[in-house]
Amino acid sequence: MTSLLRLTLTNFRNYDRLVWSPNAQKTVVYGANGSGKTNLLEALSLLVPGRGLRKSRVEDLAQIGRQHQGWGIIGQFSHPMMSDIEIATGCISNSNKKQFRLNDTPVRSQHEISQYLSAVWLTPQMDQLFSESAGGRRRFLDRLIITMENFHTKEVFAYEKSMSQRNKLLALKNFDPHWLNAIEESMARHAVAITATRNTFIQQMNQLTIIEGAFPEATLKLQCPIADRLLKEPSLVVEDFLRQQWQKDRFSDAENRSTRFGIHRADVLFIEKRTRTPANLASTGQQKALLIGIILKLTELIKSQNINLPILLLDEPLVHLDENHRKILLSTLLNLESFTILTGTDRSSFEQCSGEAEFLQINHGKIM
Repeated sequence: MTSLLRLTLTNFRNYDRLVWSPNAQKTVVYGANGSGKTNLLEALSLLVPGRGLRKSRVEDLAQIGRQHQGWGIIGQFSHPMMSDIEIATGCISNSNKKQFRLNDTPVRSQHEISQYLSAVWLTPQMDQLFSESAGGRRRFLDRLIITMENFHTKEVFAYEKSMSQRNKLLALKNFDPHWLNAIEESMARHAVAITATRNTFIQQMNQLTIIEGAFPEATLKLQCPIADRLLKEPSLVVEDFLRQQWQKDRFSDAENRSTRFGIHRADVLFIEKRTRTPANLASTGQQKALLIGIILKLTELIKSQNINLPILLLDEPLVHLDENHRKILLSTLLNLESFTILTGTDRSSFEQCSGEAEFLQINHGKIM
């Protein structure tokens, strides 16, 4: 399993300088609101591909008033299949471009990082996951998939890049149809690969049953006409369909300045398995329990396939849970092999973890 050996932050959020070497697989980070607990989780989330758990702009990550100085995050990790690795990201002075380094060597693509490190996070903002726009649920699904299939990152980036190129070309009005053909062919190829992976992952999650699980199980359903076609038709047939559809939509998409059809419009339904209640109709507490159940089920699926477990970043995981579910969650997490960080304002809420977890008090960006 992957474990964090050392984390170094420089000019990041409210941290001037932080060097932390965990002494346990589980860490409870506690402190008042605004002390920097979530910032610590965000730093780790930025070491994996994507925009991190807050999806912040690069220029917003440096300390207020010191944005021109840049910022940096360095994580050193143990890895079950190789020697220790170092992953670094940051932004140099007077630049808004985030850079990645692996073992002190620049990487050409974030995909290279996903081969060594993955992370799953749960934040209070995700309590709105089931009622917000489809994009949030789609990104959540892809984040889960990446913990098992690291190539999924590369496919998603490639599709989005091709789609962006298509939109820019259509905006020219007098576009080159041959160039568009090549771009749409690339989009179709990546779209089918992404959708096939999504279909397979959802099938695996739905087939896995957690015996006597304390948290509710969710049935996942991908709402996407391309996914439906791929369940009935060969991949090459679906690719042909997509190319024809995008060719037909060129002029209307040019008018709308966007690609209206594609896998980037997919949605994910989450349905409570026992009661068959759609997650968006459940109570806040039920939704939180359902989210936790999904993450715990993911760890079981990963273990069943002997894949390296992701690190878990759980921000305020006890909020909205009743006392019984709090106790069960903490007990379950302590038994997981994943490196896990939990946050909360009150240490006493996590006393069940005493003796097995490290307790870290944060105050104004400093470890007390």
